[in-house]
Amino acid sequence: MKKSLQRQLSIGLGIAIICMGLLAGLAAFFLSLNEAQEYQDASLQQIAALVPPQVWQNAYRYDQRHVDIDPDARIVVEPLCLSNCGKLDTPLQLPPQLSQGFHTVVVKDQDWRVFVRRLGPDKALAVAQSTDLRSDAAFASARLTLLPLLILIPLLVIFARIIVRRSLAPIHALAEAVDQQNSDRPTPLPVEQVPEEIVPFIQSLNRLLERIRQLLAKERRFIADAAHELRTPLTALSLQVQNLQRADSLEESRKRLLPLQDGLERTRHLLDQLLGFARQQSGVSTIEPVDLTAVARQVVEDLYPLAELKKIDFGMDAEKPLRVQGSSAAFYSLLRNAVDNALRYSPDHSEVTVRVRSEENEVLLEVLDSGPGIPPEASERVFDPFYRLPGSAGDGSGLGLSIVRSIAEQMGGQIILQARTDHAGLHFIYRQKAG
Repeated sequence: MKKSLQRQLSIGLGIAIICMGLLAGLAAFFLSLNEAQEYQDASLQQIAALVPPQVWQNAYRYDQRHVDIDPDARIVVEPLCLSNCGKLDTPLQLPPQLSQGFHTVVVKDQDWRVFVRRLGPDKALAVAQSTDLRSDAAFASARLTLLPLLILIPLLVIFARIIVRRSLAPIHALAEAVDQQNSDRPTPLPVEQVPEEIVPFIQSLNRLLERIRQLLAKERRFIADAAHELRTPLTALSLQVQNLQRADSLEESRKRLLPLQDGLERTRHLLDQLLGFARQQSGVSTIEPVDLTAVARQVVEDLYPLAELKKIDFGMDAEKPLRVQGSSAAFYSLLRNAVDNALRYSPDHSEVTVRVRSEENEVLLEVLDSGPGIPPEASERVFDPFYRLPGSAGDGSGLGLSIVRSIAEQMGGQIILQARTDHAGLHFIYRQKAG
């Protein structure tokens, strides 16, 4: 089951709001309860201060020994006598030795909150209130503080869900924009109306879309160029077959068959390079330690017949086994294409050398030929598919260096093309960190 970011945010914010609301409610409840109790204590203290002198004097003089200030609140005022008063007839019968201030006293199994005010060395006035009534009033007052929070918490949860939905709305809009993209020509996604936190992600997507657009453009150009390159040899083969049909004798048929064979070989070579280029565009599947010396030796052995056909001095100069990380099939294709170009463009009776060596922490694959070389201004253009230098001899297809560049990019290596320093020819160099 896929996780929903909107659901996670809504649930997380809802839980946070409820927890914080409960904590705030509990804190407000206990603070309000404490405040209500302090207010009640202050009321007792104020009553004791405001009782008229005749009230507490009569309390000692008459049989009415107490005064109910507020019967509903059960606030009772009665005297305390320390000496020469006899036994006073008071309803609470509070201990006379209570000091001035607040006390909690149990009278007839009931708790009373008492404030004592000293009136002299042997007289005092007590103002008392039932703690049960005090507690009921305090809890009633404190509960009122919870009511707004109990109403506010569900509203906050609902508002949080609405805010999360609206905050994530640009993502849904981006998804619709991506769905409406033209698969053949993707365009960058807008970043003006998206949240700042999503902008780096959108910019990464736009860079990816740009690479995809460039790749699709290369593929379209490759298909068009491939169709054009195949049309020419196939047309030539068709004409050669027609010429072969018009041959009058067996000898003439044999003569006309030789150009047809050469055309078929060129077409086969072109198709091989097209397939190789397509495989390299699809990527390399396995990465492992590869001995470049062994790869170079295999390439030299496979292409030796081509060198022998042109009487080329073809050899290899290699040190001990040198290893790099990559794919043996990819390195074989890279070096074979480089050597194949060198052999095809080098004149007869020349020389081509394959060299494998190390330089500091890098391994170098080098091919030195005796061909016409590459002008500096065309050193990048020659890597384009099907591009050939104007006036080039030979029967190449213009795909070899494109395959080499593609493999080098996948392997993390570097291709360098430069003129030879000893005589005419091209010095091909592939360098990669040793592994």
